[in-house]
Amino acid sequence: MAEDRQADAQTHRRRWRPEGFRGQTALTLAIFAVLVVIFHRPILLTVGRKIALQYAAKENLKADFRLEGNPFSHLTIRNFHAFAVGPSGIESIDIDNLDLDYSLLGFARHGLSRLFNDVEARSARIVLNPSNALLRPRPPKPQLKLPKFFPERIRLIDTTLVVRNQLHDFVAEHVDLDLSPRNPGELRIETLQLPNGNGWSRISAQTSYANKNLIVRDLVLSDQEQIHLLSVDASHIEAKTLSININCSIGGGQLSGAAALTETKSSLDTDVRVTAQKVSASSLNKFLIPPEGSLSGEIEQLSLNEKGVINQPRTWSGAMSLRINDVHRPEINFDRSVMEISVGQGRATLLSADIVQDKNEFHLRGTIELPSTFEEFGRTPANLEIAGTAPDLQQLMGRFPVQLTGSAEFAGKIAIANATIEANLNVTANAVGFANGTVDRLSSTLRASKTVPPPGSKKPWFADLRTAMEFDLTGIRYREYVVDSARGSLSSLDDGLGFDQVMLRRNQNELTLRGRYRLPEEVGKASSQPAELDVALNAPEAGDFWAIDSPNKISGPLQMTAQIERKQQVANGQISISGSNLKMRDLTVQRLSTQASISNNVIYLNDCSATLNDTDFFYAAGTLNLQQPYHYNGKVSARVANLSTLQPLLRASGNESQLAGSFALDWEGNGNARTFKNSGKLKLVLEKGRYGNLQSLRANVDASYSPDGLEVPIIFFATSNMDFQAVAQAKGETLEITKIQLDQGQARFASGYISIPLVWRNIGTNAVVVPSSGQVFVVFQSENLDIKKLFEDLGMKPMTSGTLNARLDAQGTIADLDARLNVQVRDLRSEQWPKMEPATFDLNAQAVHDRLSISGKLQQIRIQPLEISANMPFDIPKIARARKVPDDTSITAKARLPRSSVNFVRQFVPALEQLDGELGLDVDVSGTIGRPMLSGAGDMTVNVARFTNATLPALRNFNARLSFARDALTLERFGGELAGGPFKMTGRVTFPKLTEPTLDLQLKADSVLVARNDTLTARADADLKVTGPFAAATVTGKVAMTNSHILKNIDLIPIGLPGRPAPQPPSARPEFSLPSPPFRDWKFDVAITTKDPVLIRGNLATGGATSDLKLTGTGLRPELQGVVQMQDVEATL
Repeated sequence: MAEDRQADAQTHRRRWRPEGFRGQTALTLAIFAVLVVIFHRPILLTVGRKIALQYAAKENLKADFRLEGNPFSHLTIRNFHAFAVGPSGIESIDIDNLDLDYSLLGFARHGLSRLFNDVEARSARIVLNPSNALLRPRPPKPQLKLPKFFPERIRLIDTTLVVRNQLHDFVAEHVDLDLSPRNPGELRIETLQLPNGNGWSRISAQTSYANKNLIVRDLVLSDQEQIHLLSVDASHIEAKTLSININCSIGGGQLSGAAALTETKSSLDTDVRVTAQKVSASSLNKFLIPPEGSLSGEIEQLSLNEKGVINQPRTWSGAMSLRINDVHRPEINFDRSVMEISVGQGRATLLSADIVQDKNEFHLRGTIELPSTFEEFGRTPANLEIAGTAPDLQQLMGRFPVQLTGSAEFAGKIAIANATIEANLNVTANAVGFANGTVDRLSSTLRASKTVPPPGSKKPWFADLRTAMEFDLTGIRYREYVVDSARGSLSSLDDGLGFDQVMLRRNQNELTLRGRYRLPEEVGKASSQPAELDVALNAPEAGDFWAIDSPNKISGPLQMTAQIERKQQVANGQISISGSNLKMRDLTVQRLSTQASISNNVIYLNDCSATLNDTDFFYAAGTLNLQQPYHYNGKVSARVANLSTLQPLLRASGNESQLAGSFALDWEGNGNARTFKNSGKLKLVLEKGRYGNLQSLRANVDASYSPDGLEVPIIFFATSNMDFQAVAQAKGETLEITKIQLDQGQARFASGYISIPLVWRNIGTNAVVVPSSGQVFVVFQSENLDIKKLFEDLGMKPMTSGTLNARLDAQGTIADLDARLNVQVRDLRSEQWPKMEPATFDLNAQAVHDRLSISGKLQQIRIQPLEISANMPFDIPKIARARKVPDDTSITAKARLPRSSVNFVRQFVPALEQLDGELGLDVDVSGTIGRPMLSGAGDMTVNVARFTNATLPALRNFNARLSFARDALTLERFGGELAGGPFKMTGRVTFPKLTEPTLDLQLKADSVLVARNDTLTARADADLKVTGPFAAATVTGKVAMTNSHILKNIDLIPIGLPGRPAPQPPSARPEFSLPSPPFRDWKFDVAITTKDPVLIRGNLATGGATSDLKLTGTGLRPELQGVVQMQDVEATL
């Protein structure tokens, strides 16, 4: 019994022990987990921080932060700071406090969408720079996915995001956002700037975030731009679905859109709907990355419906309808356009695309079979028909750089079948006009075909390309040249491009060209490709190529033949030119001959001669190797007994100066052009010469040179009143110019000696040409030099007059130079302003060791002394290597003009009757040449400025203050009144480099008087902007005439007319141009309109005039286009 009880007890223990053991194990693990959390949380935080730092280091970021909280549910990151230490898309991150509530269990069960419960960031600034991101290999088939980061609650306090961009940075500054699933929130942004530079400040909106459906309401950017509703619905993000809706007012119209995105295995399934009515397209520029002005016109109606997988075009279905009006851009200009597109069943159909530009019309129709992938576009079957008529080519070209007039018609077709594109285009045009020329008729036909290779193919771009083009032009006139016809054909097959025949005819004269060329696989190798060219000119009378009345035509028989071939970068061929009794104006060339051959890349100029008469001639012969180092040898001789023989050539260039004297030139040399290893002799003699006002000219130069040195024992130049002579020698490591002497009449005004280091044999090589240790010795002195007389002796119109004294002394070495320059100008006057009081100018410059200091003073009795000073490094070897003053050269400069009366300006503008005001200047410059730092200010006040001519408007209450700070000059004040009309200029001038200012100025004027006399009173409003580099700025804006009138009584038979001839109309339209820089290269885009009609009052007509003009072009070639219309004009005869 006892044993049975014992056995039962043991059996009983075996039955309950496993369950007890499992319970104990679970309890033990739970206790262990609690102990780990309690006692090992610091270890987990430390490990987490180390992992984060390692990840940051892989992204080239150096980071530091403090980590707190529970690693399993809540973390707080404090004082987070990170910045890039290498290539990284993140420039910097600074966050004072970041709280993260998350659920690891939610992440394990549902993914990233359920990871974060609450995210709160305080005082954060994030700066991204995508252009500096690490380059990573792109996956072959990147998968499109929806964003999954949608926490249950988000709160941002004082957060800033900056994304670097080439034009302007994207900036969202001081953002406050509260998104709570239970309570309405608010969005506040202190500053918002888009990458195109447009921005807004102090904007806000109401928000809600129930069930992860983000809604933003009533976001007002301006009166014209308002977002009424923006919804991003992520309530079904776990089902991989995201919906977006927007409804806004923009540009005076309405824009709404909706998109449903569903994530598939490899892409996104989309359902997009967009509608727009009466939207000004130009207003959309504010939200686009391209520069402002990229869009133009009005979107009258837009309707877009699209469904399908985003990267599988064959699945697309839908339709688009677009009507847009009044698009006026430099590259395109039309009144209205209508486009209809339908997509379905794997096909896209362009139902219509009609563009109307007044009389010009363009029509497109076509279909395309949609491919499975984007890469297959261009290989699937397609048809496109193009047709157009352009009765007005000038309107069609708009503001293109090439302007055409006349009419044209074109028709064409593009088809794709079996992955082969075939195109045909026919163009005809009549009375085509272009810059300085016309073509009576033009016709051209182009045929082309190309087999499009499959994606990934490595065939060259010209593989399977075939083209053929024929053209025929008749009645060609360009400037003073005339051609009856030009006909030709061009064709290509794969890499072979051929000029089958191009022929130009003029009467009996013919010019024929033929050629072949092998297209390169890489554009950079275009100049080394094989080519053939044949040219033949047979002109029994070359003068026929010129207009009959052309003064520059060359008449007489002229023949030319040329055959040039290049294979494997080796050229061979021959050129022959011959002519006799060629006449140009009064100049006759009795014989012209040129014979040259090319063999193995060597040009042999066997004969190049021109004979004018029995004594005057030009002759040249030699060879030139077309391969480096371009070895050559040659001989040139010229004799002209009387230079007046060449007077017709001078007049042909527009120079009417008198030419006379005898001239002789002899040169012979050889060497390598690339390495400057040359030897030769030059002798030039001019006797009894004359050029314009320069008379009794004499010149004598005798020089010889070799790789080892230069010898010029004679340098002599003289006029009737001035002599200059010197001797030059370059030998070893020294260039020496001695016996420098300048005499005016019997008086010696300048003399000197120059010796500077120069290694002649190193010229053209990488070796040092000017050694730093080379010795310098310079003495040059000029005493009592009459500036006006010097100009006159040189045959130039004197700009100034006065007496110049100067002395230059330099010694030491290039690296340790001690040089001083003193210049004094006394009794300085301007020939242009004879009433200007004489001035005195002093300039002192000193270069000691490697620094240059300059000081100068300009004094005149009417103003306080103007003083300037500058100090900068003067590293001559460094300047010589850079061939300029390097941009990193530091500079310190000052300019001071104590407050002075502006009355001295009357010396320069005699028409000023009264001028009252003051001006002053105090400017400092520091920094470098490349990055100058400016400081100081200049100001000017003009109480009144009145002209002796009462028709010119008076200037009153003008006040200007210019401040200099860092690299910019800012117009703090600049404005006044012109005859009661206020004007104001704002903006600044920046100096990216000290020598390259950039303008950003705006001028506004309100009814300023621009012209007034007994007949005309003209006032205008203006709003103009001047932007861009000073040498090539752009002027845009508008000018509107207002409060203007014309009062004119016309005498039908003027009292003074009997006995005198009637006044004649102008022989030609006056040309307006600004040929002098910088205005020569300025570009203009200014609208000139009338705010109210210009009143016309007179004894024969009354009414008004309105204008709609456009000033375009450049300062050198301005263009004014538009219309002037008369309104309610009544004429009495």
